[in-house]
Amino acid sequence: MRANLLLMHYARSPFDCPVCEADRLTSMADARAGICTASGVAIDDIDPATGYDHSRRGYERVRASWVDLICQHGANEFHEIRDIAEVRSYWSEKRPEFTDGDDWLTEAFEAHRQFIAELGRPCRRSTCDIHFPVPTA
Repeated sequence: MRANLLLMHYARSPFDCPVCEADRLTSMADARAGICTASGVAIDDIDPATGYDHSRRGYERVRASWVDLICQHGANEFHEIRDIAEVRSYWSEKRPEFTDGDDWLTEAFEAHRQFIAELGRPCRRSTCDIHFPVPTA
């Protein structure tokens, strides 16, 4: 709990001084790494520069979060689809073995279709590209 509070403190306190800002970012990375270590992430799966968890468990958690978000709310090319592409690109850069052949968007779209079908009503998000695709000429 204390580590999370410390991380939030560092995240909310940017500095104008470049040296101070570099120190703040390093402290944030150290705090993240500490949280990862305390939660059982192997040292080899922690990015030393950022402190982020790059383990298989971390990947699956991020992936599941995005699939769940799109499942419940649909997706739009200007928001979720763009954002999921950016996050997936990040993971492809860091851990390409996890993303090879893993299509988050297809699974998320299918989950949303199933979610709406189970609700028994039409999708109410007028900007949902799954149910209201942009017409092509």
